[in-house]
Amino acid sequence: MKFVITFLLALALASTTLAGPQSTIGGARLDSDMAHQVRSGWPSTSYEWWNKGKRSLDWALGGELVYGPWSGAWDDPRIAFALYAPLRFHLWNRKRPASKTDLGIRFTPGLMAGSAARKTATVVARAELAVPVTVDVNPKLSVVTGAAVPVDLGWIEGTGFTGAIPLLVRLGVEIKGGPKVAPFILMEVGPGFGFGQGSFDVGLAARLWAGTTFWSIRGK
Repeated sequence: MKFVITFLLALALASTTLAGPQSTIGGARLDSDMAHQVRSGWPSTSYEWWNKGKRSLDWALGGELVYGPWSGAWDDPRIAFALYAPLRFHLWNRKRPASKTDLGIRFTPGLMAGSAARKTATVVARAELAVPVTVDVNPKLSVVTGAAVPVDLGWIEGTGFTGAIPLLVRLGVEIKGGPKVAPFILMEVGPGFGFGQGSFDVGLAARLWAGTTFWSIRGK
């Protein structure tokens, strides 16, 4: 951990420009009109089609193959497919000589359907609120942090209605790997609250992905 902190500090001090890699997981606005994101890890593999909207809005459509707890804890399907639509609003930025910080707010409604166990159906609706933060510390590197709160309400055949509300802290990096590509790693971890059928429990929630954002050929 000490090595990582020292490395990031050295990059920040050596930075000569504020602009880091294009971001789809942080709080900075899109640079191009369109971008694509693919990622895989736990609990899912997904694709997102991002578009630059008007004023402070960026929006996307996503599809996700889910094979673990969708929210990071409790709602654990055997296999499922989800559709969702992130809306990201850029709220604030601050420029310094060696860094630039962008703050946003993201709302993501979604719906998942699949099998919770063999021959057992499940349907889960989601409303996720996140506060993504991007810190450009180098022309080729951005640190991503912030928080995310997915609220999942679902129904499992033979069990009834259940819910999950994790409180997740985000930590990741985005790297400018080329003129039109930016690989990233993102981890989210925190307490997860599960409820249903008159019971309530608390456990560890975690989500981890590695992926790539790449620019559309037709994007500016």
